[in-house]
Amino acid sequence: MQFTVTQSRYFADRQRLEFTASGERNGCLFTVVTDVRCLKEPRTPEHVHLVALARLTELFRRQSASGF
Repeated sequence: MQFTVTQSRYFADRQRLEFTASGERNGCLFTVVTDVRCLKEPRTPEHVHLVALARLTELFRRQSASGF
């Protein structure tokens, strides 16, 4: 899976990181907009990327409605 985080922002009062990521997985293009609970603000782009990677891995492990 290859992706880039195109936008992110952290809400300290809710401890949530909201991000948009676009990329390719198994030959299919995707764009995901989601949020993740983070106890501390990810201060560097690398930290945001790692948080996004963990969330995307979790999302893509779920079985889709078609069974794949």
